[in-house]
Amino acid sequence: MPLVKSNLPRLSPAKLHGGAVKLQKEIILGSRMGSGTNPFEENLRNELNPFAEDLEREKNPFVEEEDEEEGPNGTLLSGTGVTPTKGQEKHESLTKSLRRMWVKKGKSPTETKSLFKLWSPTEPSSPVKSSKKRNESWMEDEPTAPANGPVTEVAADLECTRKVSFLRRGKGKAETALEKSRAEAMAKAKDPLSVLEIHQLIQKRELVVADRHIIELDEECERLRKQNLEAAMKDSERKAKDVALLYEALENELGVIVSESLALPQGALHLGEMVRTIEQEEKADRVRADRGGVAPRELRRKWREAVKASASERLLPSKAVDSTSVTQCLRGLGEQTVADLILVRKNIIPSYPKEFEVFNVYVRIYHEAVSSCLLQLAQRDLGIEELYTFLEWCHCLYFREVMGHEQLTAHISKQHLVPLLPVDTVHTLEDKCVSMVKAQITKHMKRELHAEQEKWKEESRTFHSEMVNKIIQILSQHIEKSAAITEELGVRIALCSLDGLADVLQSFQMSAHELYGHLAEGSARMECLVPQTIAVVNCCPAFRDYVTRLIQKFSSDDEELKSKVMCTLDKVERGGIKLLMEKLFGELKPHFEKLLKKKWLQNSESFETIVSVIRERFNQFHKMNSPPYQTLVNDVHLRTITEYLRALLQRRLTCTSIEMRGRVAHRLREESCQLQVLFQGLDSTMSWLDPAIEHLAEIIRLKDVSSIQMEVGALVNIYPDISKSHISAMLDMRGDMSPSNQQAILEALQELSRQDDGTALPLNRTLFGDIEETGDMCCFGLSGRSGPGCLMRWLQTFR
Repeated sequence: MPLVKSNLPRLSPAKLHGGAVKLQKEIILGSRMGSGTNPFEENLRNELNPFAEDLEREKNPFVEEEDEEEGPNGTLLSGTGVTPTKGQEKHESLTKSLRRMWVKKGKSPTETKSLFKLWSPTEPSSPVKSSKKRNESWMEDEPTAPANGPVTEVAADLECTRKVSFLRRGKGKAETALEKSRAEAMAKAKDPLSVLEIHQLIQKRELVVADRHIIELDEECERLRKQNLEAAMKDSERKAKDVALLYEALENELGVIVSESLALPQGALHLGEMVRTIEQEEKADRVRADRGGVAPRELRRKWREAVKASASERLLPSKAVDSTSVTQCLRGLGEQTVADLILVRKNIIPSYPKEFEVFNVYVRIYHEAVSSCLLQLAQRDLGIEELYTFLEWCHCLYFREVMGHEQLTAHISKQHLVPLLPVDTVHTLEDKCVSMVKAQITKHMKRELHAEQEKWKEESRTFHSEMVNKIIQILSQHIEKSAAITEELGVRIALCSLDGLADVLQSFQMSAHELYGHLAEGSARMECLVPQTIAVVNCCPAFRDYVTRLIQKFSSDDEELKSKVMCTLDKVERGGIKLLMEKLFGELKPHFEKLLKKKWLQNSESFETIVSVIRERFNQFHKMNSPPYQTLVNDVHLRTITEYLRALLQRRLTCTSIEMRGRVAHRLREESCQLQVLFQGLDSTMSWLDPAIEHLAEIIRLKDVSSIQMEVGALVNIYPDISKSHISAMLDMRGDMSPSNQQAILEALQELSRQDDGTALPLNRTLFGDIEETGDMCCFGLSGRSGPGCLMRWLQTFR
């Protein structure tokens, strides 16, 4: 069989780049033979030369028709080469023949298409190159992997590319992005990167790759250092500086990523790269620890420091602290903290592994950042209102509205948080608050007292003073605000307020007594005196109730302070009541002097005037608040009965007949009833005074000595302070009592004296003790002043 020689491998480069390819006819066996029959001609044409049919038409078998496009000038663009339209029909059949041959060899039409798509033998724009140039372009066409891809993938891609590289004889004007990336990765895989290149990777935020190269550079420094050679040591020092600079750049970039994760919507995109870098560094730290002598980088700690720096920057810049009010600063601080922690839960946590405990880290760091801002605020010269706002926010609002926010409280363990402010700082602020409150309330209370004194000079006729309400309002505001912060601070402010009030009330007492003295000695009319006095006295019940409630609520053990305040108020009340009574009974004195005289039996005008004046004055006295009013009415009741008994026991009138004794007794009972009705209407609680005049009237009316003895016994039992002179005066008023009868009456008193147990008289049951005694008198009562000796001396006077 004849041998067939193929000239396909010897394609001319010029032909490749110049136009259609023409094959030499010598490659066909029998082309120069005669026209005789060649038994192998058909087989050779069909099997050994599949392009035979197309050679006659001068077609180019390497031109693809699938990717042909028409250019702007009527040319066809195919792959990387440009083929003119001339001869297009010639090589179409050749291309089809090649495909048929490829399919015949077992290749699929798809593979055929892809192979010919990569192979574009014609490139009119490329000049003819030498074999050396072709070899160089052959090497340049080797694909490379991306910068962060593994070297094994790059090698696999390179081998795959070499399998088809024989089809490519030229290089295009521009490489694809993939080829460039692979070329860069191959270069990096072969040679260590420079410091500048690593720094560029950091700037591009290819942190994992950059950190890997930094670790390798660090390990190289360590190897050079261990060589203990001068040149190696110098090289190691130089590279160590480079490593330090690169780590600084890496840490700075981590800080920027952490800051952007909360500041920008897309800020969390690079957190995953950052986390992998931290984990890679932690592995390197473990290696360094095993190696010994090399300090760990602790990148996770520096990540926490970056979070802390970001929190401090976002919460409250220092310049804002100096120019913004405390209320605005605290409001902004709380709102920013809540917003950032909510954002951490929604967007930041998914980018971190669970072991990072990201939310707890952010909560703790934000808590510390808030504390730092508060310490800065505490250095300002805060007023009392700002101090209240600051302390309330620190003690209450922060844990209730910030850490206790509805979207955060379920995820925060507030008991694990450290105190927001140091204990010393809190105590200093609270001490400052107490001292400022005391100074302020003292100033304001003195101002109100001065305003009240100016009203006194105007002879005001109002029965009520606004001073007490204003002072109580001043104290209540401070006590309520402080108690809302902490119970301890509330107690301190309450005691401070009470102490300041006690001092002001001392001044109030002295001013009130000066007023009383001026009203008593001057010619002030009752129309002005009564309202001014009642207005002063009316302050005392309100102050007393307020002080009592505060002490019960905040400090029940501070009896000394309570006693000081109550004693001051009692003095003011007693002074006012005494002034009113002196003015009242000074007006009634002339009418009391007319009682129990001869004209008294014919004319009751004096007594009726007494009742009328008392009733009229109490129309004003009713404006006095209780309990001072109750004290006033009781004292007036007692003083009225006392003055009436004094007139009765002064022996102004002596009965000369039984009828006269009856008229006197009737008149005494009648006026006693009127006085009883009067003071019951005035709400007096001194009902024990009512029987006194009636018993004396009975002593005058009764005829039988034994009956008189029983009546005297009843009188002594009710009023133990009655004395000998008082009984003697009553017996003398009868005008018919013999010495023997008087002795019989005194024997009844002697029996009462034997029952004397020495008990003292109750202070609220002393009636006759205030009535002047005459001569050698002693008391027949059961008090310490009475006894058998006193009674015997009295009896001896009748012997």
